[in-house]
Amino acid sequence: MSKILKYPFRFFSGLLDRIIAVIGTITMAQFPQFFGQYLQRLGGHLAEAKFLLLRYELSAEYFNLTLDEYISLHLNSGNEVFSSSGQIIAELVNRIAALEKSFTALEGATPLNRWWIFIQEVDLEMLRETWSIFTPGIPTTMEGVIYGFCGLLLAWAIYQGIKAILKSLFKFISSLVFRRKDPGLPI
Repeated sequence: MSKILKYPFRFFSGLLDRIIAVIGTITMAQFPQFFGQYLQRLGGHLAEAKFLLLRYELSAEYFNLTLDEYISLHLNSGNEVFSSSGQIIAELVNRIAALEKSFTALEGATPLNRWWIFIQEVDLEMLRETWSIFTPGIPTTMEGVIYGFCGLLLAWAIYQGIKAILKSLFKFISSLVFRRKDPGLPI
């Protein structure tokens, strides 16, 4: 009788195991696609910021000033409006440095350490922007296959861990329930 009852659970467990494995594989295989789209967005932000800075540099050059002198002149003008524009230019210079650092690190990452560099360098706002228009793709590169295989292993390991915990929990609860029903056993 117990074998008959175990069959549906075994079937369901096997089916769930395969579904989770496929989901894990497909999800992780999307990382190279997402990474590429994120890198393109990062490059776009960097190019736009450099374009804006170039306009300030040309303006400084027009007045025979370096960019630092131009920023300093704005910051120390005593005029709140000019001071705020100096702060904006200074923040733009810092933003470009941060974007360049991030872009260089991500672009130079190898396929095997790309995910780790991505986690270290990710800009959360840019991540949200990329995710909002992310277009999934079918991985046709070795990198996509490797990430897909890692997703398979990760999903399988998580499923097996949860299953083992639930099985242990079920055995523990069952032992408590059956002990209470048998008055001859100590509690």
